[in-house]
Amino acid sequence: MSSIIQNNQVFNNEVPFCKVYSMESKKQLEERLLAHRISYFIEWQDKSILQRLFDRDGKKIVCTFKINKGDLIKAKELSHGIEGIKYKDYGELKNTERIRRRSEAVKEQGTGLEMPELKFENKPGTNRGE
Repeated sequence: MSSIIQNNQVFNNEVPFCKVYSMESKKQLEERLLAHRISYFIEWQDKSILQRLFDRDGKKIVCTFKINKGDLIKAKELSHGIEGIKYKDYGELKNTERIRRRSEAVKEQGTGLEMPELKFENKPGTNRGE
């Protein structure tokens, strides 16, 4: 009898979503993600010496939000309009939207697997059935 649980399986669908550069933007993004039940992880980057010198207020930060790959589209829509965010470029987002739209269109129009009606033509000079 074999076990369903295998030790060598790794389920890591966490991807970098965006970089945030201000505390206010970070708070807004956190509130929106939590309100819509999107889990996230914040990875903090250390400031360089120049950033420390020029940031006297301490309001500027650099952190990366990491979220589940499946929530990328929803999180992008939620975070639209928040200033101080630089998104990670994922070209496949457009492709997944296109694929989803195609599949929705197929559901509306039908599966496309219906059998067409067969038509037989009688050619002149051939006598079928005689």
